[in-house]
Amino acid sequence: MASMQDAHYETILAKQLAMNRQTWAALQKHLVTAENTLRLDFSYNAASRETAESLCALLREQTDYEVNVESSGSFLLRKWRVEGRTQETAVSPEILNQWVTWMVTAGKEHFLRF
Repeated sequence: MASMQDAHYETILAKQLAMNRQTWAALQKHLVTAENTLRLDFSYNAASRETAESLCALLREQTDYEVNVESSGSFLLRKWRVEGRTQETAVSPEILNQWVTWMVTAGKEHFLRF
């Protein structure tokens, strides 16, 4: 079971890192350079309210991010998300890759606790 979950998160990480290339290209079109600072928005889909709240608590404990648990859908079809925003930070392709790797790893480690 753990190897399937590991493979799942490796796939997520690879997709997110690939998106960073597109994100950086789009930012450069808007004249963003490594000298600029930006706030980065993020969102996790959670399996349950408990996993969302657990990850939210971790992010609040280990970062200075604005972070909240959100839900949508009817009672029986409720979906849970963790949404947030970083503080102003310098951004470069390397920084984006490090940040995304940390965020995906945090999600993996916290969601697997439940």
